[in-house]
Amino acid sequence: MLPLEGIRVLALEQYYAGNIGSLILRRFGAEVIKVEMPGAGDAMRHIGPRDEGADGHSRSLSELRVMLGKKSVAVDMGTPEGKAIVLGLAAKSDVVWSNMKPSSLRKLGFTFEAFQQANPEIIYTTLSGFGHDDVVPDGPMGDWVAFDIIAQGLAGLQFRVETEGESDEPRYNGLALGDQVTALQAVIGTVMALYKRKRDGGAQRVDVAMHDAMLQLNELSLAFTDWTGKPPSRGRSSTSSPYGAFRSKDGFVNIAVGGTPVWRRFARAMGRPELADDPRFREARSRVANNSELEAIVTGWSLLHTTDEVVAMLHAEGVPSAPVYTLPQVLESPQVPARNMLYTIDDAAIGPRRVLGNPIKLAGVPDEPSGTAPDIARDTRAVLAELLGMDQSRIEELACAGIVGLPA
Repeated sequence: MLPLEGIRVLALEQYYAGNIGSLILRRFGAEVIKVEMPGAGDAMRHIGPRDEGADGHSRSLSELRVMLGKKSVAVDMGTPEGKAIVLGLAAKSDVVWSNMKPSSLRKLGFTFEAFQQANPEIIYTTLSGFGHDDVVPDGPMGDWVAFDIIAQGLAGLQFRVETEGESDEPRYNGLALGDQVTALQAVIGTVMALYKRKRDGGAQRVDVAMHDAMLQLNELSLAFTDWTGKPPSRGRSSTSSPYGAFRSKDGFVNIAVGGTPVWRRFARAMGRPELADDPRFREARSRVANNSELEAIVTGWSLLHTTDEVVAMLHAEGVPSAPVYTLPQVLESPQVPARNMLYTIDDAAIGPRRVLGNPIKLAGVPDEPSGTAPDIARDTRAVLAELLGMDQSRIEELACAGIVGLPA
């Protein structure tokens, strides 16, 4: 039995953060009922490349990235009947999960109190840019619209990305860290709330802000800046050196020297044991202070060898090191299939496609993805009939009024 089997999640979600978080809950057994607007559906259905199957049915990359195994129910939540349907489904669920804008949820009347009235045991989890105001204040930016890059910029992360020369311009790392980290923290909060409910009973409220999550992700740099009064060098560790990517004869290699014992082993591996006691490099803080000199020495050595040779020499001395892979190389790395991190699924619309696996491994819990991406409104009939007791004539009536959507 999967850990979250028997848990039903009502997902009022759009875009990446909400989707990737509820996917984690689904992977561990939760039933995820995804509520979408009739017609267009979740914006994620229209992001990224799209392939068309033999029968003309198409699927987007993002649908396979974040919707596997979910159920799709199409409801216009802006109508009184649509709101009633959502509250009715909440009464039959364990978790309401949403990354909709706080003001949009308030406008719809979807508050913790409303869900709690519908279901005294509900867990209400929200992901947003700057938080809701019902747990702690949402601050002066409370209802700003926030995508990943907005939160990263406000948390200082764009001034951690390395630039060429002395440029003081912010740079985006191209990774949806705001979405990913916020989703993970919301999942952790939801699982903790489920545990607390089992122990203490009653409804639980979980509120995770992307801005808060990015501050926590940037914790070391912020602490270093507050402590010393000076931000760490961009693209560099504030506490360790050498620590980064170095050019080799045929590519790049990452070298991570953390602590004095590793530094001494690294100096031996380079054939420069005298550097271990050089006053410029003897301690971590002096190595960081003289980082440019030290990196020049390391690069002079690494350029004499191939990446594999550098890695072999450093591993022989117990120094953390690895090649820096390109994206195509990652997909061919033997480590990826060894850890079940790349699966082929057979999608009903477009056939076999590879998707990434689950990074959280639990003993006795299968790793493989559960199901494929649902078409918009695929499960409207079944869910409304099973959970709300609607007969098919009532569902057809609601569909004709545009309140619910049915499969095309």
